[in-house]
Amino acid sequence: MKPILDKRKCPAQPGLCLAIQACVQEAIRYVADEKERLGGKIVFDYDRCDGCGDCVTACCGNAIELK
Repeated sequence: MKPILDKRKCPAQPGLCLAIQACVQEAIRYVADEKERLGGKIVFDYDRCDGCGDCVTACCGNAIELK
């Protein structure tokens, strides 16, 4: 299973994203992107992700689920 992000629920701010800090595999990061409505986005590195689900629990916006 891999994390999937619901962008409508995600505040997409590096200082707010607890999921980034919760990921011991460092598979989640913030990427600045002027085309995104909040100036950036949260992205997953599926090669590093082990599907543990810690990001789901830590996500402050309930925007991540495993599928």
